[in-house]
Amino acid sequence: MSHSPALLRTCAVAATLMSLGCGDGARTEAERRTFNVAMTATLPTGPNEHGWTVTPEQAQLSVGPVRFFEGRVLLSRAPRFDWYSLIGGTANAHPGHYVPGDALGEVLNVQTVDLLVGRDLGSANAVTGSYGSLELTLATPTATTDAQNLLGGHQVHVRGTATHAAGTTVHFDAAVDLPKAAIEGVRFEREVKQEPGSVRIAVDLGKWLARIDFATASQPDASGISTFPADSQAQNALVRGVEDTSAYVVTWVEGAAQ
Repeated sequence: MSHSPALLRTCAVAATLMSLGCGDGARTEAERRTFNVAMTATLPTGPNEHGWTVTPEQAQLSVGPVRFFEGRVLLSRAPRFDWYSLIGGTANAHPGHYVPGDALGEVLNVQTVDLLVGRDLGSANAVTGSYGSLELTLATPTATTDAQNLLGGHQVHVRGTATHAAGTTVHFDAAVDLPKAAIEGVRFEREVKQEPGSVRIAVDLGKWLARIDFATASQPDASGISTFPADSQAQNALVRGVEDTSAYVVTWVEGAAQ
């Protein structure tokens, strides 16, 4: 009987927490704790790789669970070949030999996040220890997790305006569904003890949109909005941007209430 990776990771976190209550009474190093996890976004700060200045007007994603691990992310020294570079894209930063290691905490809630507003994802059920990374699952939304249907059934939705240095303007509306929902190996290095604090995940929308040549979007519809055809450079570039682990900047915020 096989089990899904997500189920195995949930069991791993549960096993870590349960182990704190077992044994011969000897003191263990790890202690139970909780901390809040929130998600927000940072906006693009200049033109992207193709000379487009992008102003996001909407940016939503369906996220959860979020899981924390002890394994640290080591970037490979030698870049891995990426077929996408043949059509004008830039290869992602690929983790080299990433091993998650022990599970240290998790937030199981699945919810829709308006990144331009930000949202509290909930409290992580966790233990103290040496944290090295986290995993974000971009879940397919449901009527319960996306009651306002902001995502239209997709994992990610972005809408905005892109203006090229040459003067061309594209009003776009795009969505992403990743072939693999889990974004593994997001860097988060922190020795977490019992100090008050919380975790902040900032999605760098500039990284999401950095590789897109908006000239490859569709012709505008009657309302003036262009989309990204499935086989277009724009769609492929957006998928690569969402998959890029460096687009997720995770920090510990000192002093926040647990």
